[in-house]
Amino acid sequence: MNTKFTIAGLSCVLLIVMLPVLGQAQRVLGGTVKDEKGKGIAYARIIVKNTTTGTVTDTTGHFSLKTKTAGPDTLVVSYLGYQTQKIPVTATGDQTDIGIGLKEVESTVNDVVITAGMIEASNESNVAVLKPLDIVTTAGGQGDIIGAIQTLPGVQRNGGDQTGLMVRGGDVSEASVIVDGTIAQNAFGSAVPGVSQRSRFNPFAFKGTAFSSGGYSVRYGQAMSSVLDLQTTDVVDKSNLNWTIMMAGLGISGAKKFNKSSLEFSAFYTNLSPFLLIVKPNVTFYAPPQGVALSGRYIAQTAKDKGMLKIGFQQSYNKTGIRIPNPALAGDKINFLIENNYTSFMASYQQWLKPTLKLFTAAAFSNNTDDISWGNFPVARDDYRVQGRGEVLWLPKTRLSLLVGTEVQQYRFLQKFDTLTGTFQELMPAGYVETQFKPKGWLGFKLGARAEYSTLLGRGNIAPRASAAVKTGEHSQVSLAGGYFYQSAQPQYLMQGYRPDFQHSIHALLNYQWMRNDRTLRLEAYYKKYDQLILENGVTYFPNQFRFYFGQVNNGGEGYAQGIDLFWRDRKSIKNFDYWISYSYIDTKRQYQNYPQLATPDYVSDHNLNVITKYWVDKLQLSINMSYNYASGRPYYDPRATEFLSGRAPDFHNLSLSAAYLRQIKKVFMVAFMGFDNMLNQKNVLGYRYSNDGLNRYPILPPIYRSLFIGFNFSLSKFNKDEL
Repeated sequence: MNTKFTIAGLSCVLLIVMLPVLGQAQRVLGGTVKDEKGKGIAYARIIVKNTTTGTVTDTTGHFSLKTKTAGPDTLVVSYLGYQTQKIPVTATGDQTDIGIGLKEVESTVNDVVITAGMIEASNESNVAVLKPLDIVTTAGGQGDIIGAIQTLPGVQRNGGDQTGLMVRGGDVSEASVIVDGTIAQNAFGSAVPGVSQRSRFNPFAFKGTAFSSGGYSVRYGQAMSSVLDLQTTDVVDKSNLNWTIMMAGLGISGAKKFNKSSLEFSAFYTNLSPFLLIVKPNVTFYAPPQGVALSGRYIAQTAKDKGMLKIGFQQSYNKTGIRIPNPALAGDKINFLIENNYTSFMASYQQWLKPTLKLFTAAAFSNNTDDISWGNFPVARDDYRVQGRGEVLWLPKTRLSLLVGTEVQQYRFLQKFDTLTGTFQELMPAGYVETQFKPKGWLGFKLGARAEYSTLLGRGNIAPRASAAVKTGEHSQVSLAGGYFYQSAQPQYLMQGYRPDFQHSIHALLNYQWMRNDRTLRLEAYYKKYDQLILENGVTYFPNQFRFYFGQVNNGGEGYAQGIDLFWRDRKSIKNFDYWISYSYIDTKRQYQNYPQLATPDYVSDHNLNVITKYWVDKLQLSINMSYNYASGRPYYDPRATEFLSGRAPDFHNLSLSAAYLRQIKKVFMVAFMGFDNMLNQKNVLGYRYSNDGLNRYPILPPIYRSLFIGFNFSLSKFNKDEL
């Protein structure tokens, strides 16, 4: 595939062409930039006032620069989220022990931060952030990134029968997962009818989990609803080795720390047979889920600690066999067996070329293969994706930034169903530009546009996006966001040879946010208009998301989604206690796929409520976490009803508990963890299916009503409560 070499060559050219030329200086100025706790601040900017001379700190907060001025000088030191300092250097000659302290400002930052579409502002990245600790300690989330994201406003609680993220009326195809700037084409385990699959990611592999529920940056496209942006960790602080033993398998992971680099690895074997002996599933597994996963990463600081290189791979094999409802005959069961092989490689490199200029490049390759036995029919699926990205961030002024970038995607899908074969290959280049301007500390604007071209469709699009924010008080602000978001038709349609136009949505968001002393209040109202959705020609509705469709399609579909979201988080009021409450109301209807008319989709709950609590007991070295999840009943199809999708399933309730206990046994540190999902054994029903004559009704149930999960982690490195 020539695209691989094209992307690699482009990245190399960008790196070579944009490297700065450093001149010889007359004196050396150096020192360390630290925060209020005495910790070094990485990538803080230092500029000699009234000159173009400057640098950025390394990962320890240290800096060194050469200047042709004889002195005295003034150093201007800045970092996002901290007050800019002007440090006079009166001495002449070299001075390498300058100590600089930066003070973090309260609220979002001293300047306004645009937060519309983001769950929680962050001084570091201006986006919503859930740390790994938030993810793994969310009861009922099963330690999965997506399980934790489902507790945030705007996200549907899927009940365990669907795989993926469903955000503000969008189905699972409308949300994109990004890892270090590259699209994770197969972010979840391959879909099994009626059983949701986990994401493929370890939460502790990421230093930040940024979630946008709408109005996201022009950096990304091909997602009409949402983007989940994951940033992997940098060089580890220390070498470590860990063993994990749990009811679903065992694993080993570790990291070796070198001078300015580290090497990480993990290997896990999973087998749900012991787990299924204890819990009673609502699904019949005739081949219990089992698999093997391997991964590794190399991370290195480069260019005198102003650059960061990351290279990683992931390989996995999984197999599952279940009895599923026969889509042709309600009440009947057929066998479904799937074997999945997944491979991915990715690399990224970023470097501060100058104190005002940052380069970022990334490339990735992934391949996914499914071998399926669907009753008596063999099904084979294969897809791959090659991609590259290059972008430059320019910061000419403290209140002005300009981002310019390009990306290229090449991907192919192939599916064989019995004797029928469908395939397509796409090459999609894109370019984008985005500027952020803050004329005043209380006012900010972000304007951008993204252009894409599909060689498969022979069409392009331009997506303008804009946002703004105004501070309404010392700790509060109002934000606005809006724009166009395009997405190609789903692969199931493109593989049949049809080339419909891009689908698109228009987002409009209004947000109020208040932050003070580890407390956050966020209110957001939104409206989303869908147009040119894929509509199947002259098809009678059939409630089966895994059906195979081979007919004509058009862009006659449409829809809308509107609602309000509430988020409150408090980490301050009670010592060692953290909780958040999220509530969402949505009004949405759409006509797409085989829907005969506008209707609320069968995956949408009008009301969603989550109450998440976390408490740390110092004396016992114990973390106790509880969650309550509520969702109003989802629509279902009743062939006898006079109105399409007018039935409503019972409300969904779930109360979960998790705990982690830390103990040292000689030189080994142990964490025992437990998860108890649906403690009250609520018999949730997600919907109903009917026989063809409409006389017999069968409930759609979650894969498991109630579950208990226990595991142990052993490490040669000491844990602390922030790692539980």
